[in-house]
Amino acid sequence: MARYKIAPTKTNLFKIKRDLEFAQEGYQLLEQKREILVAELMSLVDKTKDAQRNVEEGLKQAFYALEQAITRMGAQAVSQAALAVNIRSTISLSRRGIMGVEVPIVEAAYKDAPPYYSLSGTSFWLDESIEKFKGVLKLMGRLAEVRLSLLRLAREVKKTIRRVNALEKIALPDHRETLKYIQDVLDEQERETFFVLKLVKGRLQKKGL
Repeated sequence: MARYKIAPTKTNLFKIKRDLEFAQEGYQLLEQKREILVAELMSLVDKTKDAQRNVEEGLKQAFYALEQAITRMGAQAVSQAALAVNIRSTISLSRRGIMGVEVPIVEAAYKDAPPYYSLSGTSFWLDESIEKFKGVLKLMGRLAEVRLSLLRLAREVKKTIRRVNALEKIALPDHRETLKYIQDVLDEQERETFFVLKLVKGRLQKKGL
């Protein structure tokens, strides 16, 4: 705020006081928002790590089951059985709000109609691998959800911190300095007016008026 370009009047004094109060309220609200978002962000960091570990572990178990099926049935038999597997996966997206920030809700699901193939001549591990991979599908949906939420909240935290810093380091100090500038000028004017009135009164008294 260019405080030296504003007229030092009582009207402007009251206006700057109102603006300062508004800026202080805005600062407090943004600071509260920042604290809540940071807490949510830290929680999402932990959830993302957990989701990542779950996906990695799920894939590890699924590929292990598939390797066991191949070992027992042979790669060609597994490939032929896989052709009979009819699983349709779906991903539904919705949204929820965190302090005005929209974050996604990802739900991964599947539709199938087992049994896909004859149980004779197939291994338990083939069924196990199918179930493991279906489980991983849901885990990956959860991972996508928390990762996207993490990115969006991180951007919002960054924006909020910039606004908080702008108010704290620029707007609020400028308003306070401008308020002090106007108040000092008005106080000086009052002192000058008082001095002039006192001087006039003294001269009038000397003249007997």
